[in-house]
Amino acid sequence: MKKTARVSRTKQQSWPDWVRERDDPRIAHTKPEALDDITVLDLNSKSFAGCLCSSLLAEFGAEVLRIEPPEGDFLRICTPYGMLYKGEGLNYLTEGRNKFHITLDLSKPEGREILKGLVTQADVLIETYRPGTMDKWGIGYEQLKKINPRLIFASITGNGQFGPMSQSRMPDYDNVAQARSGIQSATGEVMPEGKSYNECPWAVPTKAGPWIAWSVAGTFMAVGILAALYWRGITGEGQALDVASCEAYARLDDYAALWYYDTGIISERFGNLDVCAFLYCFAPTKNGAVFLGGLRLEMWQAFADMVGKWNEWGAASWTSLAHFMQREEQLKWSALIFEETRKYTNEELVRMSIEYAKRRAIKMVGFDL
Repeated sequence: MKKTARVSRTKQQSWPDWVRERDDPRIAHTKPEALDDITVLDLNSKSFAGCLCSSLLAEFGAEVLRIEPPEGDFLRICTPYGMLYKGEGLNYLTEGRNKFHITLDLSKPEGREILKGLVTQADVLIETYRPGTMDKWGIGYEQLKKINPRLIFASITGNGQFGPMSQSRMPDYDNVAQARSGIQSATGEVMPEGKSYNECPWAVPTKAGPWIAWSVAGTFMAVGILAALYWRGITGEGQALDVASCEAYARLDDYAALWYYDTGIISERFGNLDVCAFLYCFAPTKNGAVFLGGLRLEMWQAFADMVGKWNEWGAASWTSLAHFMQREEQLKWSALIFEETRKYTNEELVRMSIEYAKRRAIKMVGFDL
C-alpha cells in the first residue's frame, strides 16, 4: 500500500507538466479538431449569449470571425470595477479570445454588401439583433439563404422571433431573462410567516451571480448549431435557428411547470433549502458553513446517527423522505440540524463523516477499506 501511495504522489506531481505539454496554445493549431472546417460569422451585439455561443464553437475548432459595430461591442468594457487590461474588459478577454475581429457598420449599404460577400463562404451566422432588424437591412435569413442555401442562421433574442412578445423593445438582458423565466422568483431567502419586505428586505427574488440566463441561451444555441450542421451533412440544407433567452433558462426548471399543472402550486423561494430534496443544504458551523448532501433516507439517518441524535430524533422509525420534504417539516428539522452543526468546525464535520463512513464500511464488509 505504501508503494502505491508513493507512485500516486509522483503522478500527481508530474500532472501539471503533463498538461502543459499537451495543452500548449502554441501547438493547438497542429491538432485536428471536430469543427476545423467550419466558418462562423459572429454578429452578436450587446449579448453575452451570442459571444459565449461562438466561443464554444471556436473551442471545437471552428474559425470564428467577430463582426462588431464601428464603436465596438459593449462587452469589451463590461468588467468588474471597470478594470481593463490593455484597454479590454476582463469579460472580453475570456469570450473574445480564439477569434478574428473586424468592424462593419451594418446600418449602411456598404457594410451589408461586405457581409454578403462573407456569407458566401460561411457555414454559420450568429446574430442577436431585435427580431426584424436583419430582415429590414436585407440580410435576414430569407435573403441570405439565396446567397448561401447551406447557411445556418442562428438568432438569440430575449423572447424569440415569433409570438406577441417578440417585438418587445425590452433588450435581451440577462437579469430580465432570469426574471421572465420564473426561476429568479423562486431563488432567495424565505419570507418569514407574517412578515413583509419592509421588515425583511433580504427576503426578495435573487438573481444568480453569473450571467446564467445568457449562458444557457448561448449553450443551447451551440447545441442547436451542431445539430443543424449534422442535418446539413445529410440533406445539404441550411436552416434558421431561434433561441429565446428567458425560455432557455426556464428549461432548467423542469419540475416547476409540472408541479403547477398538477397542484396549482407556484414554486416559491425556499432559501438554502430544497423542495425536491432532503437533507440538501448549507449548514452553519463554528468557523463557516458546510454543505450537507444526504439525498437518500439512509444518508439522512446516517447524519442523525453521526451527531448522536439517532434515538432522540427517532431515526429508526423513518421510512420515507417525503414527510421531511414538506415546507414546515424542513424548516423545523433544519433548525435542529443547524443547532448540531454549530457545535463543530468545518474540518471536524468532514473528519467525522469520513470516520463514520469507515466504521459503517467495516461493519458491512468486515475489514477496513
